[in-house]
Amino acid sequence: VLLVRNTKAKKPTFPAVSFHAKFNQHNDNIAQYLNDHAIDMPRPNKDEPWTISDATEYNLKHKMVDVGTPLKEWNVSIYRGITTGLNDAFIIDDTTRQALIAADPNSTEIIKPVLRGRDIQRYKAQWAGLWLIMTFPSLHLNIDDYPAVKEHLLSFGKDRLEQSGKRLSSGDRSRKKTRHSWFELQDATAYHEEFTKPKIIWTDIAKHMRGTYDNTGYFLTNTAYLLPTNDLAVLGFLGSTLFDWYSRQTFQSLGDPWRGGGLRYIAQYMENVPMFDSNQPQNQKIADCVARILSAKDAVPSADTSELEAEIDRLCYNLYGLTDEEIAAVEGGRD
Repeated sequence: VLLVRNTKAKKPTFPAVSFHAKFNQHNDNIAQYLNDHAIDMPRPNKDEPWTISDATEYNLKHKMVDVGTPLKEWNVSIYRGITTGLNDAFIIDDTTRQALIAADPNSTEIIKPVLRGRDIQRYKAQWAGLWLIMTFPSLHLNIDDYPAVKEHLLSFGKDRLEQSGKRLSSGDRSRKKTRHSWFELQDATAYHEEFTKPKIIWTDIAKHMRGTYDNTGYFLTNTAYLLPTNDLAVLGFLGSTLFDWYSRQTFQSLGDPWRGGGLRYIAQYMENVPMFDSNQPQNQKIADCVARILSAKDAVPSADTSELEAEIDRLCYNLYGLTDEEIAAVEGGRD
């Protein structure tokens, strides 16, 4: 419950307190608890996430910001997966792929393996055998060069594939209005080559970060994101308990983030994550742990890698200089 008072601000901070497990609703007096535990919170800045926290959490979050550098300043970009506008037409199973290639071998040029957000697990991608018909507007394709694919798409109805946003006689709508052709994907996706590079990938909404490393060239649907990099230390941090705590402090949640509510791991939040100095010697130790986890999960998806993940946590705590009290706050918050 957020209590506010409409008064003229007299200073750039105000007293606030976060009521959580330390507050006993039966025995504690709210006014006294506020008096004993409130900290001076800065007034909200529209350019950055803002939450009310206790003194330990507040100081830790700002310590991470002081130590790290936002991802958006790393000379990298975060990209969302592909919006087709009609997945039933553009995402196909292997049987359909083989039939299209049998009918026209050129079809293989524009059919690529694709992952959905649900296919991405913690340190492992479980490909469901699905393929994307890759008719990006930025490729300026001539659909007549791919007759089998053209026939397949037309089977869904050209009026349904048109990108006009019109309501059809069937009650359905065509795809949303764009300047693209009926056979093209809804997004221009000029960054399509990024999918073929080594990258970290993750699902857009999850209870905890579900991400892994991909160097096989999977494309992604719009329920997933990618960060082109082969730095496994970055993946290690994103999978750490410390990042999990930080994301619950700053990311938008669907429900209570401390009681199982999903978090939105979208670009506008991820690009502000304060990543540690990429030149730290401990980075290689984190990367080595991640490589061993990926290898274990590749061999046995259910492999127990908890010891390696605990070591990554310890290394991340050291990188950000956490105290024992701060570590206890972080580890006590994970549900």
